[in-house]
This record gives sequence, C-alpha cells and structure tokens, in this order.
Amino acid sequence: MPEIVDVVVVGSGIMGVCLAYELARRTLRVALLEAYALGSGTTGSGFAWLNATSKTESSEPYFRLNAEALRRYETLVLEHKAESLGIHSGGTLYWARNSEAQQVATLRRRAERLQVLGYPYTTVNAHEMEILEPSVRFRRVPNEDVEGLYAPADKWVEPLRLIRFLANYARNHNAAIKEYCPIESFHTDMQGRVSMVRAGGVEYATRSVVLAAGLQTSALIRLLTSNPQSLQSVPIKQIPGVLVDTAPQSAEGQMRRVLYPPDSGGLHFRPTASGGLLVGADDTDAIAHGESLDTKRLSDIGKSLLVRVSDWLPQLSLLETVKGMSTYLCMRPVPQDDHPIVGALPGVKGVYVAVTHSGLTLAPLLAHLLAEEIMLKQIPPQLADYRPDRFLQIPHTSK
Repeated sequence: MPEIVDVVVVGSGIMGVCLAYELARRTLRVALLEAYALGSGTTGSGFAWLNATSKTESSEPYFRLNAEALRRYETLVLEHKAESLGIHSGGTLYWARNSEAQQVATLRRRAERLQVLGYPYTTVNAHEMEILEPSVRFRRVPNEDVEGLYAPADKWVEPLRLIRFLANYARNHNAAIKEYCPIESFHTDMQGRVSMVRAGGVEYATRSVVLAAGLQTSALIRLLTSNPQSLQSVPIKQIPGVLVDTAPQSAEGQMRRVLYPPDSGGLHFRPTASGGLLVGADDTDAIAHGESLDTKRLSDIGKSLLVRVSDWLPQLSLLETVKGMSTYLCMRPVPQDDHPIVGALPGVKGVYVAVTHSGLTLAPLLAHLLAEEIMLKQIPPQLADYRPDRFLQIPHTSK
C-alpha cells in the first residue's frame, strides 16, 4: 500500500527543508525526499550570506523581495533563537580607498540606492571601521583616507545547522524526512494531475508535488513529463564558484562580519563557526566558469585568494592558513533571468517548482509564500513576477 501524503517535496537544500517546515506547521502531511544526505547540494557548500545589499543594481521588486526575506529570518529568530538556527548577525562592511575614484563612486552609488530603498545602512570612516573590526587593516598605508558602508541587517548562517534544525522541526510535526531516497518515477491520473511518486522503493500517493531540487530540477521534470512547455518554463544555468575554507584563526585575527574590501576582483570573506575564514571572489568564480579545474588548479586559486586576504588581515599566518585550507567548487543553480522560479509547473497539474539563486536568503520567505499558495490555491502578490510560465508568456495559473 502506498503512503498517503498531502505534499511531496523533492530536495533537501534550504528551499526543500523550508517548504517541509512551512507545510508541516500548517498540519499538512508532508514527505521530503532527498536522493543523498540533507543539504548535500548547493546549500551546504555556498558562501551563506543573508543579504539584500548585493542586489542594489537589481530591479526594485527583487530587491524588496530580498529585504522582506531578511525580515522573515527575524521572525524565525524570535521563534527559535539565532543560536539554534545557526544565524550570525554582524552585518556587511564595504569600504573604498578615496584615492580610487571608481571605488568611491561605486560605494556611494550603493549607499544612495540603499537610502532610496529604505534599507538600513550607515556610512563609516576608518576609525569607526577599526572599532567594528579591530583585526582588519583598513588602510594600506598610515593615514590613508578610506570610507566605508556598514549594512547591519545582513547576516551569515551555518547552512547545515539551519537545514538540520528545520528538518527536525518538520519531523517533529509529522513530516517524513527521507534521505538517500532517489526519485524513481512519477505518475499522473487521467486528468493529467500528479497522483503518485515512487522513491527508494516506496510509493507516495499525493495530489501535490514541489520540485525544490536545484540543479536536478530539469532532470526531474524530464522524468515527470514529456511536455516541452514544462521544461521550457524552468530554464536553469549552472554557475560555479570557488570558495576557500580555513582552519581556525588566532583570537587576535578573528572577525565578526562579512567583509568586502576595495579589491578589483570582488574579494569577499567572512568568519566561520569554527573560527576560520570562508573566502571567495568574483574573478575566481569567473575562472571556474571558463575552464575545468583539477585539484591542483583549485588549490592554486585557493592560495591566491588567501594571499589577497592577508593584505587586509595582518594577523593571518599565511603559511599555516594555507596548510589547513580546503578549496572547493560550489555549483549554483541560477534561473535564466537571475530571478526566482516559483509556482505551478505548466503541463502537469498539482506540480510546483521552487528554484532560485541566493537561496539561503530567499528560501524562508519563498517557502512561506508557496505553502500559502498550496493551501489557499491563490498566488501571493509577491510571487506574481516569478512564475514559471513567464518564460512561456502565458497567463499565470495556480493549480
């Protein structure tokens, strides 16, 4: 006999577990199916920066969606406590050298945009930045003139800790959380509505399925249906990123915030829960996108990133840090137009998709909204611009 559930969620990244959390707390019977371990995909290997400040050049609705998502995190923190969720406050700190006109113009443009959009920030001078982060060298030479932008609402998170907490909450509210349970088949009824999911040798009878499987979403759609519109409605790019994770640093060399120094390659780094550093850069991400990286090439990139970080962290023991570093690729699912794809999948009734870049920032809000849609059969206004059928240029539907 099949197990009877209200909703099957496929994928246990941050989107999938947030959906299981939201649906289970609404007393729906939920089965979360994951082909591998919880959080073993993109979520567990990303930079895990919760922010809206990096979206100032995006459309206003998309920026506001990210800002609202951060407020959703505040709600989670009030209910469950930041420590339990693995959420760390401290904000983001950008700075620029006044001798570099382009750097200063970019920083000020970001500040102007944040002001227009009503997102909290403050401008800071070198002395104020040194108070915020005593271990950071903000000036390359003594008395160098620098200016900064501090966005206190931004955060960073321990992704696996967050995922496990949300999954355990869902499990404690009668959700079935199934790891190492790959999807084998989908079945639809005579009306073209999903009716059964088979995974890990078990059948789940259901009338609603959410595909929240990141880069595996396209393969799941192919398994589900041969309707070309279904696949065309979820165009996803695979964008690699290179990150370096280090061993714990000395107490004198530790910091609390996400930092964006005046580096032409978009260097960024933050602390980790163990006291180490997590480092990335836009230019090394571009290298990963343009070539195949073997282990040695990855290691060389990691070393180069740490050399760049050492310009700003004088307490960093470069030799010891390189010895204890781990450099890896994070493969990120990014919708074709860089905006979320959330809602009913064209071509198969009862099936929804939820895939986005900046998943850790957006997932708690998107999952909350999609759970409401599944319950009420109404499209939330915040999701109207992000429907799968926008790629087909057909009217929105909620099924």
